[in-house]
Amino acid sequence: MSKKSLLLILLFFGYLLFCPQAALNSAREGLLLWYHSVLPVLFPFFVLSNLALRLISAEDMPKAVTRPFIRLFGCSAYGAFVIPAGFLCGLPVGAKLTGDLYRDGKITREEAKHLSGFSNNLSPAFIFSYLAAEQMCLPEQAGWFALQILGAALLYGWMQARPGRTRQRPECPQKSPKREKMSFTLLDDCIYGAMESALRLGAYILLFAILSGAIWQAAPVSNPAVLLLASGIEATNGIRLLAASSLPECGKYVAVSALAAFGGLSALAQSAGIAHMDQDMLFYYIKSRVIITLLTILISIAVYLLVYGR
Repeated sequence: MSKKSLLLILLFFGYLLFCPQAALNSAREGLLLWYHSVLPVLFPFFVLSNLALRLISAEDMPKAVTRPFIRLFGCSAYGAFVIPAGFLCGLPVGAKLTGDLYRDGKITREEAKHLSGFSNNLSPAFIFSYLAAEQMCLPEQAGWFALQILGAALLYGWMQARPGRTRQRPECPQKSPKREKMSFTLLDDCIYGAMESALRLGAYILLFAILSGAIWQAAPVSNPAVLLLASGIEATNGIRLLAASSLPECGKYVAVSALAAFGGLSALAQSAGIAHMDQDMLFYYIKSRVIITLLTILISIAVYLLVYGR
């Protein structure tokens, strides 16, 4: 263990020891966020996606549905399942499905990197309700927020598309499971896997909620640098901080969009952990999120000037 890692662990332990009430409040907020918002939304989808991956093969998917995704994003038929699921259901669903398909030998490593780079995003429902309406108080601009956040991810996926990915064979085809039949045993296995994923997400959310609270205790959030650092830890609280800050309206609009595109450090850790990313895939994922964030900044500036410019 490096000295920097040891120092960070000791600082975190010291915060828990000397600021127990603040840490407890942050942990409660994180658990409430997981219990009220994350668990009810993602757990059913975790179960259903596990069932789908065990029961459905690429040959079962309608060509009319998969062909547009294959042509636009250079993916396989399985990738055509990951992309809409990742965009509609919210992170870390895209990363989880990609990791499951790769470990099952259904997609190549190259395609897994490609899909994880752009298919793991905040859901449209989160953008419409929490970001646009509740925090920014701009429900009429919800469509623009979704366009600049999710549109940047789609644009990046299209820019990175290489049709050769769909013609490659997975490195471990012997792992490809036989098509299974629906049974209560299979359902029980899928529920168990979904519970493990959901509990892991809850642990990540709790830890990063405590870390975010520690930064708020250590430095004034009114400082722009501290504000950006604190908001970048976890997207939900970060968006709330940015929306309530004293930043100019244009800066607030762009910063909130950029944070939503990146997802925050908590989402990064959740996605990397639940998808079992190795160092190479994690580096590609981080690089992709940074590029998507930069694209979102450019698009959001253009949208702000178009909508509010004089």
